[in-house]
Amino acid sequence: MEPLYHYPRTNEQLIEDHKLEPHPENGFFSLTWIASEEVSSPLAEDKRRKIGSSIYYLLSLEPNSSIGVLHLNKSHTMHLHHCGRTKYTLISALPPLGQGLRSSRGGPLIKRAVMGEDTSKGEVRQLMVEGGWWKVSEIPKEDREAVREGRADGERVGALISEVVMPAFDWEDHTFMTQEQLVQLFHDQPEEKNEYMQYIHGPSPLE
Repeated sequence: MEPLYHYPRTNEQLIEDHKLEPHPENGFFSLTWIASEEVSSPLAEDKRRKIGSSIYYLLSLEPNSSIGVLHLNKSHTMHLHHCGRTKYTLISALPPLGQGLRSSRGGPLIKRAVMGEDTSKGEVRQLMVEGGWWKVSEIPKEDREAVREGRADGERVGALISEVVMPAFDWEDHTFMTQEQLVQLFHDQPEEKNEYMQYIHGPSPLE
């Protein structure tokens, strides 16, 4: 079976290697660093925050945790690719959480990127997500379909990245998108609203 991309370890091995645990946004993570120094964060009403923090983060098809949920952080986050492939969708949040940037179509500004190793296809190794953007990541649909059709090994389909958060991650600066917020974003675009409803935070991973 031809691999979709370089993925030298299975998802179970990656979870064991990096001591990953289930993440509330779906996927798996481990905290790898948090600074001891503090600053007043201009992104969080000047509240005291550690200077920075970093985690490993894994989305995997097997175990089933291949689609994240829409959420927002006030801090900036640099994403660094290690292996696999993952699709990111970013949506400009309405004030006061974000700047409320609009697209030429009139809806919220939306950006998409794929983190991966194939730069010839526009995949990126680094992705900066500034504070004030709704974010969701997922294993691309075509990769999930390849596993379902027997063209790829589900244990070697996923994405391992690092996230470096500046100032450091704090749950007080984190927001899960609600259905009400989604309706406000796409109040005059019902098709887009329905498309993103699947990424609203729920009790179990979505597939």
